[in-house]
Amino acid sequence: MDGKEQNRRKKRGKQNKKRAVPKVDKTAIAYQNKDIVSKIFGEAMKEKSLHVYGLDIPKVLDVMPTNLPSLELNELRIDNIFLLEDGSYAIIDYESRYRYINKVKYLGYVLRVLRRLIKDKVDLRKVKIRIIIIYTADVRRGTTEPALQVGAVQLITEEAFLIEIDADAEYQRILKKVEEKQPLDEEDQMKMIILPLAYRGKERQKEAVKKMVELIKSIEEQNTQRFLFAGVLSFTDKIIDEEVAEEIRRRLEMTKVGRIIYEEKIAYGKEVADRVKEEVTKEVTKEVTKEVTKEVTKEVTKSVTTFQIEKAIAGVTAYWKERHGAMIDAVEQVMAIYGFNESEAKAKVEQYW
Repeated sequence: MDGKEQNRRKKRGKQNKKRAVPKVDKTAIAYQNKDIVSKIFGEAMKEKSLHVYGLDIPKVLDVMPTNLPSLELNELRIDNIFLLEDGSYAIIDYESRYRYINKVKYLGYVLRVLRRLIKDKVDLRKVKIRIIIIYTADVRRGTTEPALQVGAVQLITEEAFLIEIDADAEYQRILKKVEEKQPLDEEDQMKMIILPLAYRGKERQKEAVKKMVELIKSIEEQNTQRFLFAGVLSFTDKIIDEEVAEEIRRRLEMTKVGRIIYEEKIAYGKEVADRVKEEVTKEVTKEVTKEVTKEVTKEVTKSVTTFQIEKAIAGVTAYWKERHGAMIDAVEQVMAIYGFNESEAKAKVEQYW
């Protein structure tokens, strides 16, 4: 092999390392892979009122996706976004302590919602956005400032204080209805999903979550039980113990609705995997066929595809870990999408957990 041929091969090697792998739309994956809890909770919240929390706003018309375009890499997911009956959008955040500078975070939420609405070609002149802050029982009315005034920018928040709910009395009232097998009305249900946060201190809140989950288990009406499980997990996800959260997810997955949503999620995951493989193959083939044989093309394609699969597995693992899911959730999805057996999938996930 002469010197020129060696230089050509070195050049091709550098080009292959720099070659861009086609990107997958992570936002689309995040939205399509919304877990069972989010979908069940979202559907059941339609036409519900938030007045039991002390909020004088219209009823919920629809629940909007919270995986909005990020302005910064470390931005947190918004707790909830509701479309209300008057056409306004309600951004809801839950706080266990008051900090004036949090209003900057809320401004970021507003900008992200506006960017999504622009993408959806909504006329911003007709948009009304509400910022609603629900404080746990750790924050009292009169200790906060609802407005941010900085000259050209003004932000007004609407506040709810769960300390104003008599948590013990409400729990006993609802417990009595459940034990007597009385139907739970909308107000009962809306209070149940938020009641653990009406206690002061994280430890008491965690214990209240466990008590509420046990109470929900004894409810016979399946639709009510499903909504309450999903609501408790959605509203208390910042403080709930992982084993309790996992039990709720498992119970929801056992329902008919849960199985349908899970199957939809797996089907979409397979579709994404197939598309990634196809795009990578096309990209690699286009770049290397000019200079190498078909055998080399096949090997390079296989190598890059394997790399992309590993990257995707890392992403699936990170997704479930960030959502406080169990490792088995990631393992099951990797098995379904890539055809690994359980031991192979577990070994792959453990590398990135």
